[in-house]
Amino acid sequence: MKNNNRNLNLGIETYVTIFEDAYKKNLEGREPDTLYKPIIDLLGRGGKRLRPSLCLMACELAGGEIKKAMPTAIGIEFFHNFSLAHDDIEDNSPLRRGEPALHVKYGVPIAVNAGDGLYALCYEALKENKGLLGVERAWKIFEELAELCVVLAEGQAMDLAFKDGRRMSESEVIETLRKKTAKLFAVSAKCGAIAGGAPYDTAEDLGSAWEDIGIAFQIRDDILNVVGEEEKYGKRIGEDIAEGKPTLLLINCLEHCEAREKEKIYECFRNYDKAKIEEVVNLFRKYGSIDYSEEIAMRYLRGGTDKIRRINIKDEAEGKSKKGEEIKEKMVALAEYFVERER
Repeated sequence: MKNNNRNLNLGIETYVTIFEDAYKKNLEGREPDTLYKPIIDLLGRGGKRLRPSLCLMACELAGGEIKKAMPTAIGIEFFHNFSLAHDDIEDNSPLRRGEPALHVKYGVPIAVNAGDGLYALCYEALKENKGLLGVERAWKIFEELAELCVVLAEGQAMDLAFKDGRRMSESEVIETLRKKTAKLFAVSAKCGAIAGGAPYDTAEDLGSAWEDIGIAFQIRDDILNVVGEEEKYGKRIGEDIAEGKPTLLLINCLEHCEAREKEKIYECFRNYDKAKIEEVVNLFRKYGSIDYSEEIAMRYLRGGTDKIRRINIKDEAEGKSKKGEEIKEKMVALAEYFVERER
């Protein structure tokens, strides 16, 4: 896969800036510190803000004002960070966005509660939708987030089951990625379109496109975890191997390597040893698992971007229709950048 080293000049900087100002207002003047300090800490570390930006962009794509989608975008980002806080505890990850994970910095009880707080704040943010969008569209967005909660828990259960010694096929890996990562991309796009006034079938089509792109995104993220630069990536390189995380890379390699090599891989689980992890990465290279995973990521990326381009933006006003086509191309560029990124 070619790598795109250009700056993120894709038209989302405005979304990110507006979002940063907006979400902080939801946290101003709140107490106690033991809850809100770690929440503000985690959110303040930045991150790509891809999901809320996607939500706002989808709203504009549908012809709506981005303020209509802001409560949903905030809720989605709070939900995403809740899942990260809890995942880091379950995976015993030491770093998050280049800094100590919340459970390392504040202790497990406070980190769990911070995750719970973010989950609750997600739904609190959605309360504004009733007045902004009307009951029907507000309820549609609520339903999407409610379903997302269930799907995410199912995906995490599949992840944990593999770590507990169960086998997993390639199709099961893809399903895990769909539930743990891609569904949130789909919901971000779909709910943004709903907030923007899109017909529900158009919103569904956009969600389907971003589900494919979300799978590609996660495969690429898993590749970066073994071949990326730690300073750019923000987590220890090879951490996924030490966690025994079910990645396409790992499953593909296990399907093709010899028994003694399988044992070498299993020895790395729950034990971060840089030299041994490098040996496993070399096995990934030996059996073509990195190249194969890149190929699958590109397949899902192209499937998703093709779906975006096929979406019909219906608007009687020629100016709005033209703007919708421009936003579609920005959305495609955004998808390509984040799947072809270096961090």
